[in-house]
Amino acid sequence: MKTHFFILSLMVVTLFSCSDYLNEPPLDRITENDVWSDKNLMDSYFFQIYDRMPFDYLADFGGGAGGGAFRDALTDIARSSYSWTPATNTFRPGNWGTANNTWPLDWWGYDNIWKINNSIENLELIGTGVLSDEERNNRLGEMYFLRAYCYYELVKRYGGVPIILVPQDPEITPEEEYFPSRNTEKEVYDQILLDAQNAFELLPNRWDSQLARATKWAAKSLESRVALYAGSIAKYGSVQLDGLVGIPSQDADSYYQLSLNASQSVILESGHSLFNQYPDPSENYAKLFTDESVNEIIFRKIWIPFEKGHSYDLRTVPYSYRLDWGSSMSPTKQFIDSYEVLNTGLLPNESGSQYDELNPWENRDPRLKGTILTNNDMFQGSPVEIWYATEIDGVIDTGSGTGVGKDGIGVHPDATKTGFYVRKYLEDGSSPLFIPEFYSGQDCILFRLGEIYLNAAEAAFELNNSDLARDYIEPIRTRAGLETNLRLQSYSGEALRDRIRNERKLELAFEDQRYWDARRWRIAEDVFSIQVEGVRTLRHIDGFGDETFTYETFDAEAEQMNFFPRQYYMPIGQDRRNNNNDLLENPGY
Repeated sequence: MKTHFFILSLMVVTLFSCSDYLNEPPLDRITENDVWSDKNLMDSYFFQIYDRMPFDYLADFGGGAGGGAFRDALTDIARSSYSWTPATNTFRPGNWGTANNTWPLDWWGYDNIWKINNSIENLELIGTGVLSDEERNNRLGEMYFLRAYCYYELVKRYGGVPIILVPQDPEITPEEEYFPSRNTEKEVYDQILLDAQNAFELLPNRWDSQLARATKWAAKSLESRVALYAGSIAKYGSVQLDGLVGIPSQDADSYYQLSLNASQSVILESGHSLFNQYPDPSENYAKLFTDESVNEIIFRKIWIPFEKGHSYDLRTVPYSYRLDWGSSMSPTKQFIDSYEVLNTGLLPNESGSQYDELNPWENRDPRLKGTILTNNDMFQGSPVEIWYATEIDGVIDTGSGTGVGKDGIGVHPDATKTGFYVRKYLEDGSSPLFIPEFYSGQDCILFRLGEIYLNAAEAAFELNNSDLARDYIEPIRTRAGLETNLRLQSYSGEALRDRIRNERKLELAFEDQRYWDARRWRIAEDVFSIQVEGVRTLRHIDGFGDETFTYETFDAEAEQMNFFPRQYYMPIGQDRRNNNNDLLENPGY
């Protein structure tokens, strides 16, 4: 049974003034003094902070991106299947700016930062009568971790933002502090890293039976990722607005070294190990995201079906398996082409790859079938039928129920738009599951050891240590079931860098990494400005009733994707600038 996230109370803890006209605390409500005098109430308050964190990529983004879209549907690895949504007609064409910069891109989490700062301030005053020193330090560590994560979510969107480390109070906070200007991007990254390091010192290795509370290894994993981001911004970005965006290039190596050190610490000391429980590598990879192993997962958000569930299955299953909606993301052919041919270690478009056009999805990196559903793959007890038509004796039948597969392009407006479906994170079984809305309970993985190996490999490469980079990429490729060129020995220089990045794209697909990676590498205006392709599968039935298939590439989106240079940073927005005149807008808006 899944361990619940320390739900000690289902009540909503609301902080009120502690006195009425008789200076007596009210008896029908919980006061602020009550919260900081009781460990259980305190933890309930902390649970609310966790609950408001942006740990949510398995939850669809509703009205912001429209109709069940997920952030990876804004990238080159998948498109949104619904043409009428903002995901398709606003975000992917690049038609967004200050007027329509909405969730899932925009996030201005200062409400949560206030609660975190308030918690830190009160925890520092608590005596041993309420919490032991260890309990107090553990909770302080949680708050430092959560504050660091909030600022990480801000800085990767906007660059430099105001750093606020105390709970502001309009009655006592000086006006110049209540309307702060933006700190530089470097200052924000440094504050995040400082908070992460403080959290590491204060947090426990593990919480007893409470898997979703931050641990010291979650803090060290955040340090690993954030320092890698900072190094990328310094190396590949540019400084503008006197440092409000961008980091000086001379700082790149120090951040990469910090990321490498943090990554090595997690790999060598945390006790986490790569998930490797199933002999078939495709199944092993798929099961990593549904078995919820404690071996590899370092930090997660726990979801509980119906009680506190999400709707990833409802939104994502292939068309014929749906209860409603379904098929919200259609993976692109460009993404499928990123999986190498198994027995050569080469990508399909590389000379000598031995890519078989008649069996294009076979003899490929096993993670392909653990991530994507291709034509005739078994899922929930039956084959996924993606052919758009059937040819018999030269006659093409596109009729529903006779010619087009039950999941094929054109069978319904909600079916795949590219000829592929997402498998990753979906629950599987021996028959269709028809999982209702809010009944999905797969945990949202925020940090896992696989990413940390990739962070180490990238940081080592950027520090000109290719051999060390190969040392860290090899375990990921070995676990994936690849058979040759496990150390990418045939690549060097930029070609090796690109293969390390490609490894990250495949290993972390649909884990809310691709969008941010392409931005920090400053390649988004290339990889997110493409005509998305798909594959049309045609079924052939010969005179003996035997079935074969042929495949045709086609343009799978009416409008080309676009990403413009200004969108490496999101706009602060006119509404926020109206509230605070000292917030300078980002370049290009």
